[in-house]
Amino acid sequence: MSRSASDQHLQECDSNPGGGVLKILHSKTKPLTAQLQVQRVVPQAELRMIGPWCFLDHFGPLTTPAYQDFNIPPHPHIGLQTITWLYSGELMHYDSLGYQQALRPGELNLMTSGRGISHAEIAQDNPTQPLHGLQLWSALPPADELTYPRFDHYRDLPQFALGECTATLIVGDYYDRLLKQRWQSPALSFHPSLALSLTTPRTTVLSLSLNPLFEHAIYIVSGSLYLVDSELTQPITAHQLLDLGSERDHLEIELAADTRVLVLGGEPFGQHLFMRWNFVSTELARVEQAQQDWDNGHPRFGDVNTD
Repeated sequence: MSRSASDQHLQECDSNPGGGVLKILHSKTKPLTAQLQVQRVVPQAELRMIGPWCFLDHFGPLTTPAYQDFNIPPHPHIGLQTITWLYSGELMHYDSLGYQQALRPGELNLMTSGRGISHAEIAQDNPTQPLHGLQLWSALPPADELTYPRFDHYRDLPQFALGECTATLIVGDYYDRLLKQRWQSPALSFHPSLALSLTTPRTTVLSLSLNPLFEHAIYIVSGSLYLVDSELTQPITAHQLLDLGSERDHLEIELAADTRVLVLGGEPFGQHLFMRWNFVSTELARVEQAQQDWDNGHPRFGDVNTD
């Protein structure tokens, strides 16, 4: 996914492990295309990164007549992995490596940009369901920034029950300290991290196991979440992010009926990060060179055929 022209100013990001301080943050409405707005969750002034996660957008639900507003034309990336995760609807991925891959709910499209790639995401024709999903970026560590670009599609990801929730492990591993059971996502990862989707049709209370070495946050996609035995007594609701900081090994939470949340985590990135438009690097010169190369039609980004 691409950011709009208004997002082409330089941003600088760092992990900020702040101990166990809890904060509720609000997403901000941003333009994605001329017709479509999204909820920008990360980065924002009070939270630039969560481990390696340097970007999170929430799009939709888009009604079927507005589906084509989503179409994102070919655009470049460097220095990151993109994750597209759908709750409903369908998209087609096209990239400069020649991959053409449909994405459906519960599946994962993971693109590693490395030294440079371009791609497009196109809404399906004649949709029958609203388009609703998330786009995430995970920054590549300095040693891997110039890796060869690749694309991976995962049709089957680990699913398990947490209370009344259906948990889907998108990235990383999850160890349930009460059940003493571990699940591992097959998704390619370059930095210790976690992306876990929770969905519940009924009110449920659960103990969420956390890695105390990670920074964590929980984004409320829909519904509401309450903290059990906490100084924060108000509900955290749709389009809000609960920043958990670090140094936590669990969190007692209550999810209202018909709630969806995304749990993100990761080891502090440990590197100062530069972001401009769709380019990410720990070296400013690489970001600036990528912009020049894209503007001048450099072959490093290839061509995307959407026919």
